[in-house]
Amino acid sequence: MTDLSTIQLLKQRLQKVIDQKKDEWEDDAIVDSCKDCLDRLDGVDMTLALLTDTLIGASVAKFKNHPQLGDAAKKLIAKWKEVAKKSEATQPAAAKAKEKGKAIRRESTNSLTDAATKEITEKWSDLPPNRQSICQKLFELLELAKSHLDGMSAEAMQEALAHTAVDVEAAIHDNNDKDRKAYSDKARSIAFNLKKNQQLAVDLIFGSTSPDELVHMSPEQLASADQRQAREEQAKKLTDSRRLDWEVANEAKINEMCGIKGDLLKASLFTCGRCKSTKTTSTQKQTRSADEPMTVFVLCMNCGNRWKC
Repeated sequence: MTDLSTIQLLKQRLQKVIDQKKDEWEDDAIVDSCKDCLDRLDGVDMTLALLTDTLIGASVAKFKNHPQLGDAAKKLIAKWKEVAKKSEATQPAAAKAKEKGKAIRRESTNSLTDAATKEITEKWSDLPPNRQSICQKLFELLELAKSHLDGMSAEAMQEALAHTAVDVEAAIHDNNDKDRKAYSDKARSIAFNLKKNQQLAVDLIFGSTSPDELVHMSPEQLASADQRQAREEQAKKLTDSRRLDWEVANEAKINEMCGIKGDLLKASLFTCGRCKSTKTTSTQKQTRSADEPMTVFVLCMNCGNRWKC
């Protein structure tokens, strides 16, 4: 039996468990069966092609929160992530460009037929109208990540996107069942971030991130890597601007921007009247009333002359 056939068979066994109620997942026989599946999957020589063709990661990710199977599922997901990263890193640049071009052409020319569209929308046709609209919106946003799903057939891709959209909407609803406003706000937040962060959509489709984990993510976790970096830089600039010693800490940068270098670095605003040196240091003190300017005391570092102005 080939690796592809083995993975498909094991996926079918896991899917039968997933389709059951979660209360039944605690049965010892079911736990043993799932553990056997995960162990056998761990022994498969996994490749990026097998991951994309079978979408086994999405099925295994369902067990990440299971008290007995969670550790094994997380270990497999982490292992397969490394396989995907290595495959992408070793792929020749020319092949990447070719595949990217194909993906762009597929995205621009591919359109679902009426029959296919009907088949997809039937997956959430039993839901109330507002939930149907959320599923449809999530499906459309997940489609934006199609260019990152090279190697999958069109049928498998649409099936994966539809299942992911339904699972995400169900997770949003389950966590905000009694508060319609909270449900709408969470759906709007996730939709916004899926549009901006396509890597998040890819992680959802492949099962690296489960819908339940997505719902509980903070705004920082939902943001893309570029957005997080921009926010960190903005926060650092704001923190630096509040420092009382900002000028001292950034003196070298200020001097470089102003073209101050060489002997000018040792010069000051004051010139000694005795030796004409600019190597002086100064301090300010309030010696008069508060509405008067401060008195400046100057010391020449060359001859020791002192004066005030």
